[in-house]
Amino acid sequence: MRRAIVLVVGAALISFALLIMPPASLIDGRLDALSAGRLRLANASGTLWNGAGELRMLPGNTSIPVSWHVDAWPLLWGELRGTLSGIDDAAPPASFMLSGRESTVRNVAVALPAGALLRAAGAPVALASAGGNVSVRISELTRRGERIDGQLALRWDQATLQAALIGPRPSPRIALGDVRFDGTGQGSGIAGTLANAGGEVEISGAVSASVDGAARVDVLVRPRAGVDAERSSAIGGALAAIGRPDGGGAFRITWGQ
Repeated sequence: MRRAIVLVVGAALISFALLIMPPASLIDGRLDALSAGRLRLANASGTLWNGAGELRMLPGNTSIPVSWHVDAWPLLWGELRGTLSGIDDAAPPASFMLSGRESTVRNVAVALPAGALLRAAGAPVALASAGGNVSVRISELTRRGERIDGQLALRWDQATLQAALIGPRPSPRIALGDVRFDGTGQGSGIAGTLANAGGEVEISGAVSASVDGAARVDVLVRPRAGVDAERSSAIGGALAAIGRPDGGGAFRITWGQ
């Protein structure tokens, strides 16, 4: 009986404290810490239990409308559990769990402009101004301390590099085709392969990201066979501005630690 009374009183105190506290002061700070300053929550409304706001990616002003629901009882043992929904009401909501020991997200599906995502990842300016849209899908991804488990899939559709990169003569963007990244939790980060299908170039390489926010990209890019000589030369000039030749007709592009 005494334990039940303690739980009831504790729940009442937690509910009162959270209802009078702005949701953004809780969620925004947690996002800031987990993402190393790359994700913030703006224009929060409602309460911690049921609210809405804009998920912003920094640097830049790209935002995603989101709404959330938080389960109250897990807060008693130090866990934040709930669901997140976007603007597509037909899609099932993503779920999350945050605690002092681990963080888990499930059923995440979101699409973002490629440039905004690359800027948030700290990509060079030449890549951060790329075109196309990136879809991110996570069935389940868990962080326990310094370890990450799970899988992450990215699809960059109709990927392009900015026209200003292609030599001194006016030219359309470099078409990269459809780029894909399949990553798996490996120790203190996520690592996987990067490749493409279609487009004017061939891409192959590796990408990794650690729990502290550091990312590394190491890829080879070469003009695709069949592209006419003048166009291939222009693409090579553009790639030379952001990479170094490997001696076999490809250019190695790297950034990060």
